Amino acid sequence: MAHSSVPREESDRVLVEAAQGGDEAAFRALVEPLERELGAYAYRLLGAFGDAEDAVQETLVKAWRHLATYEPRASFRAWVYRIATNTCLDVLRREKRRVFPQDVGAAVPPGPPATEARSDIAWLEPYPDVLLPVAADPEAAMRLHDSVRLALVRAMQVLPARQRAALVLHDVLDFGVDEIAAMLETTTAAINSALQRARATLEKTPVRVDRDATARARRDAQRAEATARFVDAWESGNMDGLVSLLTRDAVMNMPPWMYWLDGREAIAETMTSPGTWQGAPRAGRYRIQVAEINGQPAGLAYVQMEDARWVSVCMTVMTLDEDGRVSAMDVFVLPREFERWGFPAVLEG
Repeated sequence: MAHSSVPREESDRVLVEAAQGGDEAAFRALVEPLERELGAYAYRLLGAFGDAEDAVQETLVKAWRHLATYEPRASFRAWVYRIATNTCLDVLRREKRRVFPQDVGAAVPPGPPATEARSDIAWLEPYPDVLLPVAADPEAAMRLHDSVRLALVRAMQVLPARQRAALVLHDVLDFGVDEIAAMLETTTAAINSALQRARATLEKTPVRVDRDATARARRDAQRAEATARFVDAWESGNMDGLVSLLTRDAVMNMPPWMYWLDGREAIAETMTSPGTWQGAPRAGRYRIQVAEINGQPAGLAYVQMEDARWVSVCMTVMTLDEDGRVSAMDVFVLPREFERWGFPAVLEG
C-alpha cells in the first residue's frame, strides 16, 4: 500500500512549514489523514482499543510539541510513525501482555461462568472495522482486515515488542527496512533478522490475502451465510442452529471471566442448557445487530428488558475456517463500546 507521491510530499512540505510556524490548522491537515491508520497500528501492537486510542492522542501531542525538530530527510508520515512506535513501545514496557482466557487457564466445564470476572488480567480487546482506514481497492481491504484478525493480534502478543513493531511496519504498512531501522534506531541487518524471527513465530497465523476475485466472493458469501445463521439462532432461540455452524474443535472465549470452552460438544451443552439462560432459550429474547469487528463477522446482542427496551449486552466475533464454519467465538461483554463505535446502546421497543 504505497502512501507517498511527489504531489503529496510537496503538499506536506508546505503544510509542515506552516505548522512549524504555529499554524494549528495546517498541523491538523497533516495528521487527520493518518489518525485511522495510526489507531489500527497502535491496536495491532497493544491489543487493546483503549490503549490504542490513548497512544494515538499521545503521539499527536508529541508530534505538535516537537514539530520544530522534524527535518524532511524522512517523510512526515514516517516521522509520525516513529513517534507512534516509541509511544507504543513505552506502553508495552509497563503493561502486561494481552491475553485470552485460553492463554492463562484450563478449559471450564460446560455451563455459564461460575467465578467472578477478573479485572486484574490484561484481556485482549476487539477493534471495530468502522474505525479502520479506507482501503484503496478490494485486495488492500482484504489485507487490511486480515491484519487485525483476533488470532493474529493474539499471536503477536508473544513477540518481543520491537519485533512486533518491525513486522507491522514492514509487512502491513509497507515501510522499507531502512525506514524502520531509522525509526527503531538500529541497523537494517537487525531489522531483517527481527522480521525473520517474527515471521517464523507467526507462521501458523499468516496474513491471508485472497487476490482472486472469485475467492474473495466465496469468502464474502461464507461470511454472509454464517452471520445470517448466527442471527437466526439467537433471535429464534434455536441454539441447535448455532451449534451446527461450529467445527468439531471450535473454542469459545469470554473475557473478563477466566472462561473458555473447548470443542463443539462443550459449547453445544452450554448453549442449549437452561442454566445458561435462566430458563430455556426462547424466541424474541434477543436482537442481534450485524457488525464487522477485527475484520471478522460479528453480532452485537441486545436483550429485552421489562420496559420493552433492548439493552446492549455483548458482542460475539466469529472466526471462520476455509469452509465457512465457525472455529472460534470470542464473546466480549463490552456494552460501553457500542455507542463509541457508532452502534446504539439501547434499541427502543
